[in-house]
Amino acid sequence: MPDIYTKEWYDEIRDLLNRNPEVEKHAPRGQYKVLAELRGDGNSPYIASGKELSFGILFDDGKCADYYELDAPPVRNDFDFIFEFPAALFEGVAAGTVDPIDAGLKGTIKITGDMRILIQHAELVNILHAVYAKEVETSWPKGRPPY
Repeated sequence: MPDIYTKEWYDEIRDLLNRNPEVEKHAPRGQYKVLAELRGDGNSPYIASGKELSFGILFDDGKCADYYELDAPPVRNDFDFIFEFPAALFEGVAAGTVDPIDAGLKGTIKITGDMRILIQHAELVNILHAVYAKEVETSWPKGRPPY
């Protein structure tokens, strides 16, 4: 079980996404770069208040070509979709205690990008959530959500 936010954790998620036939079936064709920006919200024991952690995901014809943490602030224009999360909320999604669609509809997750593509592939969000919540065996060295 890799610790959350480690290279091993990102690699395991990438590998699980690529082994799941539903991801390939529901992901849009072509290349899409996704940016997730997590902001320390005072609730997460992993990302301090006022700090940020960003990771990118590259989908290429239904496969997850890369899933990686960014070392420097990202160039936002390089990404097709940007998801901005309070850190504890994202960790709740990763732990399976928070529904990302519900959080997105309530505006708790800020989403930037072509919403038509996102709506056409809405089932992919459910599949990704299931991978995080049920397939990735995450280790939570500082505690598991909810906090």
